[in-house]
Amino acid sequence: MRKKAQQFGPWAIVTGANSGIGAAFAQRLATQGYNLALVGRRADVVEEAAQKIEQKYNVKTRCIISDLSTDGFLEKISEATKDLDIGLLISNAGDDAMGAMLRVELDRLKEMLRLNTQSHLELAHYFGRRFEVRGKGGILLVSSTAGLQATPFMANYAGSKSYLLNLGMGLNYEMQKTGVNVTVLLPGPTKTPGLVDKPDIPLNTLPAPQMKANTVAKIGMKALIKNKPYVIAGTVNRVMARVGAILGKTGARNMWGSLMKPIVPKDLSIS
Repeated sequence: MRKKAQQFGPWAIVTGANSGIGAAFAQRLATQGYNLALVGRRADVVEEAAQKIEQKYNVKTRCIISDLSTDGFLEKISEATKDLDIGLLISNAGDDAMGAMLRVELDRLKEMLRLNTQSHLELAHYFGRRFEVRGKGGILLVSSTAGLQATPFMANYAGSKSYLLNLGMGLNYEMQKTGVNVTVLLPGPTKTPGLVDKPDIPLNTLPAPQMKANTVAKIGMKALIKNKPYVIAGTVNRVMARVGAILGKTGARNMWGSLMKPIVPKDLSIS
């Protein structure tokens, strides 16, 4: 028997919902009775995911096809959800580009920066205001443990995730008396299609093992219900975060630089 969705409202919106952590959130929320507005770039993939969720969990879905790295996406989402009583935002969409910054094209870095920072800002601002009017709601921003320190060979990605961590933690404080919960989720390496598509990058050499996406989503939802400002997913990731804090900013950077350099393809490295 599925649970009734009473914590935040009858509808949730999930970005990057067609695969990985986003898909895991969508499935978990569907088991709890949430109707889902699913946001993604590829219509065929999003619509297929929505159909499977409706059939398996007997909930309603709405597909919103939009590229969150482009200007004007928020107007499309606003129009598509204005008739829905959305009470929960899972702002998950993101991208990475491994390699030394100078080996990655600037346009690619700028596109990633818009997706990893500006899209979350716009969504949190828009739905935060809607939730404030409702008197309750939940906002979960998916950051990364890479945002806890400078991460060589993922410098732009780490910087964007650090922004998201600080944005969400500040918002959590500001909204304490509004009835709106805000949590930042920091996963480490996670088994997602994006990582499977990179067989040339031996992530298994990193000290933190790849976690299952559904485990990460479960940790995130538990933290959001408790209104924790942030949560690091996984014991090993939490230990690594503590080690980084002990080492200090430069020490943590050097540690991750030494871990990342051997796994970066030679054409994306700087000798």
